[in-house]
Amino acid sequence: MHGLLKFAAVVSVSLSCATAVFAQQQSPLPLATDKLVRYGPDIEGWTVYANKTRGDCLIVSSFGPASVQMGVDQDEAVGYLGVFTTLDIGIQNGASEIFVEIGGKLYAGVVTTTTGQLKGGYSGGYILTDDPAFKRAVAKQYTMTVFPETAGAFVIDLKGTYKAMAAGRKCLAEQTPG
Repeated sequence: MHGLLKFAAVVSVSLSCATAVFAQQQSPLPLATDKLVRYGPDIEGWTVYANKTRGDCLIVSSFGPASVQMGVDQDEAVGYLGVFTTLDIGIQNGASEIFVEIGGKLYAGVVTTTTGQLKGGYSGGYILTDDPAFKRAVAKQYTMTVFPETAGAFVIDLKGTYKAMAAGRKCLAEQTPG
């Protein structure tokens, strides 16, 4: 546990850059009011959506009690990873830290969590990042553990993310806001 806390302090400093970038621009996170349209066929369990309201794209996968959303802002500087579950993971509404483990490395972010307000009884939150290593890990690894070293930990299958992210980039290149 001490190692996790030490790591969290180091990661929170490294993610401050993403937070500063995010604070200076419009949020890349999708809104419930955004008009999402399927873009092409599903790719190994991932669905690509064109966000016609914002002019960007996101990829989504749902399995068992979990759902994942990923996307980037228009200039691809800041990405987001949304992780949601119907399991009781002990989070409350508001800002908190979230940890994920990918390929033996821990990544952390400060998220705005949402509990009890999402369709289907989901709760969870988003990690915002401008870290290229995080983006590569999500694309190249096969599993991600959310909330590692906690009672609420669960594993997400990342199969197909590389291809789905490539389709998301193609989708993004074809979009215009509004």
